[in-house]
Amino acid sequence: MSQALNNVDWDLLHQQKLVLLEMLNSIAHDSPAGQALFGIIHLLDALQDEAAEDGRWKFPEDTHT
Repeated sequence: MSQALNNVDWDLLHQQKLVLLEMLNSIAHDSPAGQALFGIIHLLDALQDEAAEDGRWKFPEDTHT
């Protein structure tokens, strides 16, 4: 993982990703905006997975059902 990501506030990023997911649910997924948002969310997922694997961050317990 890039050294630039050492200073990421992973908890804040996780909360921001949840907001993006809510936004995605309110637009057509096949629209250009939906596709762009989906791509950003996918990138955030990959970064979070790697941060968790590296021990930089731990996924919070899922309280959103």
